[in-house]
Amino acid sequence: MNTVEREGCGDLMRFLLMIWIVFIFIGTCTQDVHAFLSYGEVSFRLSKEPDWQNIAVLYPLEQVSVFELAGHFIMFFVLTLLLAMVLGRVGWIILISLMIAITTEFLQGYVGRGADLYDLLANVMGILIAVGLVYGVRFLGQLS
Repeated sequence: MNTVEREGCGDLMRFLLMIWIVFIFIGTCTQDVHAFLSYGEVSFRLSKEPDWQNIAVLYPLEQVSVFELAGHFIMFFVLTLLLAMVLGRVGWIILISLMIAITTEFLQGYVGRGADLYDLLANVMGILIAVGLVYGVRFLGQLS
């Protein structure tokens, strides 16, 4: 791949990264994530009194939505992969991913969805597994 093709690929990855970040913020802040994913409906309801009751609670696993956990995991797994393609430095990748993960959970408290410790844990798992995958592949590539 020549320099012009690489730069074009970098521009595309930066564009995809920005689109993905917007998708994350819309998806995590819209009032009804199912309506957003199924019908493209976006609705926001700002609250003066945020819902923080679940941010530090490990309630029974039977009450955890597998759909939401999978969504959080996938959103941050993809975010981290895109950041790895754009930035390449593990410290910045982890820092930016974690900042976005924490910010989205914080914002959920203000948009009627409530901040949730399990969501944050799923975000972090997506980040860590993506970083492990990227750097595992890079390490194995260096061995060859």
